[in-house]
Amino acid sequence: MALLRQDLFNSPYVGVFCAVSDALVLLPPGIPADDHEAISEALGAPVIEATVGGSRVLGTLVAMNSQGLLVSNLATDRERNALMAVAEKHGLRFGVLEERANAAGNNLLVTNSGGICSPRISPAAREAAGAVLGVELQPQTLGEMENVGMLACVTAQGGVCHPEIPDEERQALGQRLGVEIMECTANFGMPLVGAGVVATMTGAICGRASTGIELGRLEEALKLF
Repeated sequence: MALLRQDLFNSPYVGVFCAVSDALVLLPPGIPADDHEAISEALGAPVIEATVGGSRVLGTLVAMNSQGLLVSNLATDRERNALMAVAEKHGLRFGVLEERANAAGNNLLVTNSGGICSPRISPAAREAAGAVLGVELQPQTLGEMENVGMLACVTAQGGVCHPEIPDEERQALGQRLGVEIMECTANFGMPLVGAGVVATMTGAICGRASTGIELGRLEEALKLF
């Protein structure tokens, strides 16, 4: 298991650019081949290049687990077809979040066993997204914040979340997702750990600015031993 410190496009916000599951890693074009290899090795999953709506911010526009791949409705027909083919190749269901609150990665937080979503997601879109990802999605805020996908990073082994999320909510989230979740920061005190960390059961990546204390906390919480 590995914990890799890696910036993308000279930014420590790896969770903004990178969408991850145990089955697949989506990266935008423009990342050097050597970094592709290091990221794939650390996360234990194949890397595929993609864009959504011509954008590099895949982490905000894609929600993924080992059962499905859900993209924002900003994706063009060409991008949808390409990602649908990727999903089929890796045994994943594919779907599009047909919703005004269309930033799937920002608005959903999922594992293979459960998930939550922003209350802004309509019941119909929530049901359709849950069918793609194979989980029941519960509308919820965390610490009165709606961008739940950027507030936490969770795998089937453990998770980290924004340090200002109340203990009761953090524990309830852990029960919902089936893991213990610890409060944590990344990138020298940044609380939006979903924007600063991506992880699988094999490893994790965080920005280069992350401190030794944060690295130790991430290793403990995500069980990267």
